[in-house]
Amino acid sequence: MTTSSRLHINLQAIAHNYRFLDHQTGPSTQTAAAVKANGYGLGMAAVSAALYQAGCRLFFTAQLEEGVRLSAAFAEQGYDGAQIAVLEGFRQADLETFHAHHLTPVINSPEQAEWLAAYPVKTQSALPAILHIDTGMNRLGFGTDSHVFLSDPLHILHALELSLVMSHLACSDDPSDSTNQAQLEQFTRLARPFAHIPKSLCNSGGIFLPDAYHFDVTRPGIALYGAMPSPDMADKGLLPALRWDADIVQIRTLEKGERAGYGGEFIANGPARLATIAAGYADGYDRALYQPERGIVAKVEIAGKAVPLAGRVSMDLLIADVTSLSDSEIASASKACLIGAHYSLAEMAKDRQTISYEVLTGLGDRMMRLYDGA
Repeated sequence: MTTSSRLHINLQAIAHNYRFLDHQTGPSTQTAAAVKANGYGLGMAAVSAALYQAGCRLFFTAQLEEGVRLSAAFAEQGYDGAQIAVLEGFRQADLETFHAHHLTPVINSPEQAEWLAAYPVKTQSALPAILHIDTGMNRLGFGTDSHVFLSDPLHILHALELSLVMSHLACSDDPSDSTNQAQLEQFTRLARPFAHIPKSLCNSGGIFLPDAYHFDVTRPGIALYGAMPSPDMADKGLLPALRWDADIVQIRTLEKGERAGYGGEFIANGPARLATIAAGYADGYDRALYQPERGIVAKVEIAGKAVPLAGRVSMDLLIADVTSLSDSEIASASKACLIGAHYSLAEMAKDRQTISYEVLTGLGDRMMRLYDGA
């Protein structure tokens, strides 16, 4: 079966990015990988396998169901020794599932610490966990209302089998933001009672902060996939991990004054030729990419040349103005490149007034995902 829209995912580039990021920190710092949201939209199982082969042994998912799927994929591939942690914590009833699939829960509250402490009473087996301390994100983790428990040696938290103590930087996409230093100082102080346990603070942006931020484990996400947390951050030597192309399903000729697309927003200034392309907002190609009144008109690549959109993006289709192409170029073209060398993931994110994360995780399920030239 063929599909009209395809993501070409370069697993070798993802492996390169992992090794590149790993080399940004000292030899005693382990580099983990965030593979949540289906590997940032690129396919969690395939991406994680490539990262495992590159040397990664600690993986983070957001939700329990993701962890279960990744555990099953690793078992099927015969990959031993990987630790899979679930960032969003757990309910008491989830602990059986964590145990059955060898997953590591992240503790975000005193209640979760109590549930975990009681678990070995039922199973005769402790469940290793990761402690999350909030240092300024105010989203997940032991917040200021429970920081007192961290320094109390009698609190049940200190009897647990912890494999990592972590926090999360809120502003690492801006190295000049003073919040970074404040969080570093807060984390260093609050994690001090757990001196014998590895520590982790850095996400993708944090890896490019000074060495003091690196601790024992870094947890890159978006950088693994060839992008940076902010378009303002300079190129860091990462390789792009995907190309998106879609079939051209029709060529149309318009006379001067004829209109195209919903609302007829495109008006031909003279004789024009338009290519209809089999992708749309249901695939993650956002309607915001055609806003000529705001100077935003995305480009696609056809026959090796960049050509502009012509009219609103619809659910399943978009239109490009190929008037500038020759007859032979149009005749030989069968597809358009939507994200690639001509128009990067970062450029698309900027035109959408969003971030690369949202573009990646919004890529539609109906597109075929092809790996390393398959």
